[in-house]
Amino acid sequence: MFSMRKGNQYLTLYLASCLFFISNCQSTSSTSSKHHCLPDQSSALLLLKQEFEEGMSSEPVVYYPGNYPKMKSWKAKVDCCSWDGVTCNNKTGQVVGLNLGNSWLSGILNPNSSLFSLHHLQKLNLSMNGFIFSTIPSSFSQLVRLSHLDLSYSNFTGQIPSEISWLTKLISLDLSNFDLHLKGKDLEAISKNMTNMRELHLDHVNISSSVPQALVNLSSLTSLSLSDCSLFGEFPRNVFLLPKLQAIVLSRNVLLIGFLPEFPSRSSLRVLDLYSTNFSGKLPNSFGNLESLNVLNLHNASFSGELPNSIGHIEPLNFLDLDYNHFSGQIPSSIGNLSQLTSLSLSFNNFNGQPPSTLGNLAKLNFISLQSINLHGKIPSFLNNLTQLEFLYLSYNNFEGGFPTSLTNLTKLREIYISRCQLKGPIPSEISTLPQLYTFDLSDNSLSGAIPSLLFTMPSLEKLRLDQNQLTAPLKFKNISSSPLWVLSLGGNALGKMELKIFFDLKHLLYLDLSVFSTLDLIGYYYMSKNYHMPASYWVNAHWTQASSFFYSAHIVHGFLLQESKSLK
Repeated sequence: MFSMRKGNQYLTLYLASCLFFISNCQSTSSTSSKHHCLPDQSSALLLLKQEFEEGMSSEPVVYYPGNYPKMKSWKAKVDCCSWDGVTCNNKTGQVVGLNLGNSWLSGILNPNSSLFSLHHLQKLNLSMNGFIFSTIPSSFSQLVRLSHLDLSYSNFTGQIPSEISWLTKLISLDLSNFDLHLKGKDLEAISKNMTNMRELHLDHVNISSSVPQALVNLSSLTSLSLSDCSLFGEFPRNVFLLPKLQAIVLSRNVLLIGFLPEFPSRSSLRVLDLYSTNFSGKLPNSFGNLESLNVLNLHNASFSGELPNSIGHIEPLNFLDLDYNHFSGQIPSSIGNLSQLTSLSLSFNNFNGQPPSTLGNLAKLNFISLQSINLHGKIPSFLNNLTQLEFLYLSYNNFEGGFPTSLTNLTKLREIYISRCQLKGPIPSEISTLPQLYTFDLSDNSLSGAIPSLLFTMPSLEKLRLDQNQLTAPLKFKNISSSPLWVLSLGGNALGKMELKIFFDLKHLLYLDLSVFSTLDLIGYYYMSKNYHMPASYWVNAHWTQASSFFYSAHIVHGFLLQESKSLK
């Protein structure tokens, strides 16, 4: 779970940057012109400003980077070709581009809006605004010269009008929104009518349809993004072979099935994202032909078989996520050739044998997840070479021995998850030398000895999970008032009698698990609540071995202690 969440946060940022780079539909930009725009154009724009004047008066409905009210600078008697977001034809003075993305617009976009009188518009960007409760007007069909239309993430709702498919000159269309619907027949019409389409982005639009075969005829397509569209049926395999395709994102369509083709040499594909789909089969041996690929995300699909050795030939690969599939065999040593790789996730597969030592060659790696892949023996020593590593996930394996102190030389580590791995021995105090570590999880192992007191003075550590081990007393705290810890889980150990007042100085603590202690000082609860040493949201869990059929929880609210006992029988 942790790997999936963090890995996909990383992917979201990286994927957005890739699509931004691929896209040439920066719909419009403000450019100065020697020509004055025509009076009717200026009037139409001022009327448009008036329609949304109220929504610009305070602040944006949704905050995005770069937000500011572009229309605020529009003034009568000033050449509208010089206005922010407006582009004019240098010869005619007609408005041909309007970029009002991130412009604090809110309210209803009406079918009779003056926007639709700007018949020479070629590029229109209304993305990232607040047209809450507004449907997309069919009047967009009047803008027959449009080549670029971006209405993404502007809070439009309802059915996308079929008239959108009449805009046959479109080469870039982005209608990505969370509350829009598109009929399957309209997606087919878009695929058939917009034969010059280069970029088609419909993320989060509820299509609830199969994917039309007509997509394979879009020979100019460079970017296709249909994430979270409730698509089903088999995806047309030949779409992957479109000659100019650089990015294809089909993620979060759990009922969408399909198979990857044999890829031709010198494929231009840079992003292949099938996260949470039902694509299956083996990865083709021709994978190495994807020589421009930066992102490969097959997380939570249904692929199987051995990984082809050619996967290590994709030199530009930056992000590789194969988590939650059915891959088997050994991890190819050729992956160690991927010198640009920064994120590697191979978790929850059926690999056998140890990961190859060549993974230690991945000098740029900052994220690695090798959870639940049947690892055994000692924690791999190649990890010591990954000096840029920030996130380390090794949980649910069968390691021998203890936590290697050599990992503490990886000074950029921010998260360590090695739970349920049968680790033995003490927790090395050298962990406290990791200056950026904010999550440390060694729960569900067989660790023994005392918990190093230095862990509680680490400057960045916010989450510490050491529950379900064999750790013993004494538990000593010293100079912990500046600790940022807000999650502390120590249950399931043998720490002896606990006096809760020892936790008083952990001022940021929100969750404390002290379950399965032999003796627990309940008076401490009252003291902590009465003297306001814990915030209102503080939860304390406790469970006694001498009364093992009960679970005790205490929730302190405004200085009062509420107790609840629940039978676990």
